Amino acid sequence: MNTHNYSYPTYAKFIHLGIAIFGILAFLTGELADDGHTSSGYLLHAYLGLALTATMLIRIGSGFTSAPALTFKGWSPFSKQQWQLALEDFRTLFHLKVPNRDRHQGLAGLTQAFGLIIFSWMAITGTGLFILGGEVESHAFEFIEEIHEVGETLIPLYLALHVGAVILHSISGNAIWKKMFSNS
Repeated sequence: MNTHNYSYPTYAKFIHLGIAIFGILAFLTGELADDGHTSSGYLLHAYLGLALTATMLIRIGSGFTSAPALTFKGWSPFSKQQWQLALEDFRTLFHLKVPNRDRHQGLAGLTQAFGLIIFSWMAITGTGLFILGGEVESHAFEFIEEIHEVGETLIPLYLALHVGAVILHSISGNAIWKKMFSNS
């Protein structure tokens, strides 16, 4: 397969970094939120989550622009072609080779979409919990809290997939992670 030569503009790097930092830190501080909605642990978790929400709004909004690095145009995780490319990528992995696709295509595209969906899910539900202000007697609060906790279990899965793919590409000699830190 051919190597795709593209780079990420600075704004895309900052958006990715924002999702990574705010998303992971909000995830890691989640247990601190159990101390009540007025505790400093809850506020730390909430404000990291709100920063993630702002970053996700920027990321999702930029997906509807023509910016090549972030556009959703031609990138549907639900399309038949995307799943066919992902299946080809699995076959390539079974032959101990690393798939090389354009950004947002095949298995890489599904992994990226999964991450955007999970982090958006957590941002939306977390913001809902924050707006409700800890009204634990509310049925809406309890429902949102439950689906927020479901998302909590999916974040480690996503991070394992994403970091695992980066490591696999690096081992195969295609250190794509360097594109996030270089100007080329």
